[in-house]
Amino acid sequence: MILSNLSFGEDVTIHPSTKVNNVHFGNNIKIAKECTILGGEAHVVKIGSGTILGMYVTLEGSQADIELGEHVSIAQHNVIVSDWGLAPGSAINKLFARPAAPIKIGDHSWIGSGCVIAPGVTIGKYSIVASNSYVDADVPDFAIFGGNPARFIRSIDPNIVFNQKAEE
Repeated sequence: MILSNLSFGEDVTIHPSTKVNNVHFGNNIKIAKECTILGGEAHVVKIGSGTILGMYVTLEGSQADIELGEHVSIAQHNVIVSDWGLAPGSAINKLFARPAAPIKIGDHSWIGSGCVIAPGVTIGKYSIVASNSYVDADVPDFAIFGGNPARFIRSIDPNIVFNQKAEE
């Protein structure tokens, strides 16, 4: 792997088994073992300060941008890809046409383990995606989504979030 377009903030911890290329890291980031974080020359993956990634997370943004906000928590075994990488000319493309598109995960959001985030999805700030969910549509701010495909479960009361934050 040719390493390029890497920039690191302060206190970035990346397990030695993790592969990274074309990534901008903010401050105070922790990346667990066996992760793959790949951007492209024109699509550098951005990881905001205070973010953590669990084991075996894939962020593949070589064909369209992936941006994680600040204080994002992504549990183990997640796949977040901005392009499905279907074989050109395959007949199946007619049934499952989804072009490469950016993915954005908002500040203070939490992605449970075993999720797949499809190209073009935006997950709002202070939101939760339940474990083992397939997310193919946007998730608004202060919402909990889950299932396959992921659906709205309930809202998160911003007053509770901010009151707890003030007490910390």
